[in-house]
Amino acid sequence: MESVTLAQEVLRLSPFEKAQMIDALWQSLDSAEQKAVDRAWLAESQDRLKAFRAGEIKPLDGEATIRAIAADLGQ
Repeated sequence: MESVTLAQEVLRLSPFEKAQMIDALWQSLDSAEQKAVDRAWLAESQDRLKAFRAGEIKPLDGEATIRAIAADLGQ
């Protein structure tokens, strides 16, 4: 499959499916670098969860947030 055709197909996916595709591609790259990124995201996730539980941050609706970002970008 040509990369242009593949890109067109991927762009038709839902936001969640696109994120899964990004994750799969990212993991196929340098595994040592990926481990460092995974550790950083784990620490960030733990910090965000702690802040949420402490009432320091409020949850956002994921799909509504993505729509708002897309609207800001003119898509």
